[in-house]
Amino acid sequence: MSIWSQSAPALRGHWLLGCLREIYKDPLGLYARAWREHGDYVRLRLVPGVYAHLLSHPDAAEHVLQKNARNYRKPEVLTKPMRLLIGNGLFISEGDFWLRQRRLMQPAFHRQQLAKLAPLMVSATESFLEQRQAAGSVQPVDIVDEMTRLALRIASITLLGSDLTAGDPSSGSCRDADAIYEAYRTSFRHVCQPMKSLKLLPGWLPTPANRAFARARKVLDRAVLKLIEARRQTTSPPADLLSLLLAAQDEDTGGRMTDQQVRDEILTLLTAGHETMVAALSWAWYLLGQHPRVQEDLADEVHGQIRGTNTSLTAEDLPLSRAVFEEAMRLYPPAWGVPRQAIGPDDVGGLSIPAKGVVFLCQWITHRHPEFWPKPDEFQPERFLPGRETKRHRFAYFPFGGGPRICIGNTFALMEGPLVLATIARRFRVELLPGQTVVPDSGFTLRPKDGVKVLLRPR
Repeated sequence: MSIWSQSAPALRGHWLLGCLREIYKDPLGLYARAWREHGDYVRLRLVPGVYAHLLSHPDAAEHVLQKNARNYRKPEVLTKPMRLLIGNGLFISEGDFWLRQRRLMQPAFHRQQLAKLAPLMVSATESFLEQRQAAGSVQPVDIVDEMTRLALRIASITLLGSDLTAGDPSSGSCRDADAIYEAYRTSFRHVCQPMKSLKLLPGWLPTPANRAFARARKVLDRAVLKLIEARRQTTSPPADLLSLLLAAQDEDTGGRMTDQQVRDEILTLLTAGHETMVAALSWAWYLLGQHPRVQEDLADEVHGQIRGTNTSLTAEDLPLSRAVFEEAMRLYPPAWGVPRQAIGPDDVGGLSIPAKGVVFLCQWITHRHPEFWPKPDEFQPERFLPGRETKRHRFAYFPFGGGPRICIGNTFALMEGPLVLATIARRFRVELLPGQTVVPDSGFTLRPKDGVKVLLRPR
């Protein structure tokens, strides 16, 4: 492990704005350059006298996320805009409240509970593909747009028992599902904007964007709270995550979540689960489009497990599909960086972190670290096949974070991703359109900038 003293190397950047402009404009490029030039522990100057700390070695991730996790919290620059949409949900809550919510929600994410949702995931994907096949002629589509609709459909059905992407308002328990879908997209784009620009305006200003967000937020609140009210009154609730959240009970006090708390957690799960899945699936298809042989092997795997219209497929049946999904998240981690703010002073690998100092763990770099990954830039799903894993550092690969705050939906994602890939590969061959340049866009999640144009050819 590289050891740096308190005077670790630093990128100073602009005399006044330091590295801030590069962080907002091209963070992946900045962090990769800092790592190449200075190694695993680098200070990034933000403004005069203020530094952030880029930590790229798995030892640092393990220290911050697990060994000394109590000394770190999520910085306000991340939580403040997201709080506008998801309230005090699990993603941004802290301290005793976070711990209580985590304990209340954890049973809903046990593997046995999630296994009951697998048929819903497969069925939603099959329905989506039937609509695509009914369109007839093979036309270019943006796979990111396609995965956006599909991932939100799966997230809303498994979480709420209602399809938020349905065009027919009568098709689910939510009235005017299209309006709810648009309200969600508007709200999410709005809260992500501060992460992409230095030009920040306060939320109370009556700008067109702020007014549009306020209207969208009202639509979401009404819809979600109405669902919660209706679900509390039903005598035979469906087996979705909303029912499990409403039934969750504190073992010590017997207390349950209020409607507002359930609302916050629903939008947290809808946002985190849907957005990260869109990114992971989009990159997986981009990589599979570049490796048609692997795509054919994936189709052969699912055909070997399923016959006719039988949809009793499970993620455990699909080792190659899971390996493809995990390798896609290695090369293009949806949550590509983990910012944390130190509560008290700390020492990480010999680098002194002051109280309130910001550290940044970057999966984009760590997942490609040549010390832990042979041929790190190559797409090699076999790295993740059963029996092929090497004894690498446990934090050389952490797409879901780690430690006490590891993503509560990691098992859900590792079930959904392979099932979706396999179900699509069974019905369609995905071909990349030639001549396009696909580059990462480092927003809330790491998506392909400007999308990925493909042809979906029925098998």
